[in-house]
Amino acid sequence: MNAEIFDCDVLVIGGGGAGAMAAIWATKEGKQVALVEKGVFGKAGCTVMGAFSMCAALGYADPADTPRRHFEDTIRGGKFINRQDLVDLYTREAPDRVMELVSYGAHFDLENGKLHQAMMEGHSLPRACHYDRRTGPMIMGTLARQVRKTSAVRVFEEVVIIDIKMNPAGSHYAIGFRWADTKFIVFQAKAIVVTTGGGAQIYKNNTTSLDNTGDGISLMFEAGVELADIEFVQFYPTTVCSPKLPGLGPTATAFLRLRTGARLYNARGENFMDQEMPGWRFQATRDRLSQAIYREIAEGRGTPNGGVYLDITHLPLETIRKEYEIGNYYKKLLSIGVDISWRPIETKVSAHFFMGGARVNERGETNIPGLFAGGEAVSGYHGANRLGGNALSEILVSGSRAGQHAAIFAGSRKGQGEREWLNGHHRSWEQKILKWQGRKSGLRPITGKREIQEIMWDSAGVVRDGAKIEKGLGLLAALKEEAGTHLAVTPGKKFNREILDAFELNHMIRISTLILKAAGARRESRGAHYRLDFPFPDNKEWLANIVLQKSGEDVSLRTEKVLFPHMMPEE
Repeated sequence: MNAEIFDCDVLVIGGGGAGAMAAIWATKEGKQVALVEKGVFGKAGCTVMGAFSMCAALGYADPADTPRRHFEDTIRGGKFINRQDLVDLYTREAPDRVMELVSYGAHFDLENGKLHQAMMEGHSLPRACHYDRRTGPMIMGTLARQVRKTSAVRVFEEVVIIDIKMNPAGSHYAIGFRWADTKFIVFQAKAIVVTTGGGAQIYKNNTTSLDNTGDGISLMFEAGVELADIEFVQFYPTTVCSPKLPGLGPTATAFLRLRTGARLYNARGENFMDQEMPGWRFQATRDRLSQAIYREIAEGRGTPNGGVYLDITHLPLETIRKEYEIGNYYKKLLSIGVDISWRPIETKVSAHFFMGGARVNERGETNIPGLFAGGEAVSGYHGANRLGGNALSEILVSGSRAGQHAAIFAGSRKGQGEREWLNGHHRSWEQKILKWQGRKSGLRPITGKREIQEIMWDSAGVVRDGAKIEKGLGLLAALKEEAGTHLAVTPGKKFNREILDAFELNHMIRISTLILKAAGARRESRGAHYRLDFPFPDNKEWLANIVLQKSGEDVSLRTEKVLFPHMMPEE
């Protein structure tokens, strides 16, 4: 079966916020763009799941706020291993990208005619722009409409990219698989932008969409791209455990946590965060809070559903109504039968965000010419821990940069595709699928995925140590071998989700292995990476980034000292 072939100047892989911005900015350079989304464009991915905050130093809430102030907060939050050139770029350009959204028709909550800006943990001043508790869906809807307005972008939905081939002499290629009808599409492009997000689905407790399986980072690694900071996985400290809050998302409890008077109790009724860190509400970043909550649960002080209590029942009813009036939050909870004025919420820790990914420069370029990346698929912007509200604005900056410079790069390329290769290379993947479907029994992809989630939660979760890491690597190696010889997929050519699961399983094994290798190498605790056997930061040895790259069938690992062009580390 011959594959469909599609030619374009720029191929954008991933249709979330970063991908949409990349496509928009590539068209500003007059280029033809193919945007490939594994799900439904505008509905899939993690941008649409963003609940509340998008930070930028607009200075509306406090004129003292500046990009420099935002930069300093971000570097401190990242424990000084961020790429300072990238953070400087991000904090300077974020205000313009927010206003670009407004020019596209984005709606934000206003105060005195200007964007209202709220306080978030780890920030020294209020700079979080928001729209109700639907900031992410609003942003994604705005960007999707903008993309649809231009004929220069062709959107491919329900297509997963399964292979990338970079060609130094001419065009680059990517093999796509449309899982709705099991058809192959080979994309030929002069430049490729990867904006596929992170991979928190490798953990059994997570806040992300089901398609957040590390595909793009895995594909880039296989193509020879250098990865950095992959050991740093952010865990969200207070995701919903009980009761369920339908329609409000897993991170809905953040609004309780960040308002006046909220307390965290363990099962013994101990207000453990006030004891550990008075004034923790805006001072305790997500890494610190997650580790404290995890410790309460691990030491036997967790609630019946395996969490801790987030409680505001001690506050007067009028205070609760006033504090939670933004987005009619209190009324929404009442509408689903949850009255937070008398009932605490049980919350737990869940995997949330990858700080690591492809190493890129200010233009979004990787070490492979013609291959660019942006959004959660890249490293450098957030260091060892991301501040709340920085993700939604960072994807705008890094996505626009990657798209613009990919288009400029494409303008310098004149190579033609190898039609024979284009028509034939997908056949090895076609044969692999037939082999999977030919097995009547074996490892089901969903079973393998669940095994990974258990392995990673135990070996590379909130708290790690050398023994757990080594055990996890052994279990992943065994699972990789089993998947290579015994993976079995249900026959069927229409909307066969198991084929997609099989592709994702292999990415998840690869990404999980890389995380464990990097976590084993970093013999200290920093930000979201906490090791019981090395419980303290080691600035003498580990103000450094761990860089991973494919080397034959193995992985090369090296460290590079962090540069400090704008701000020196603090004691």
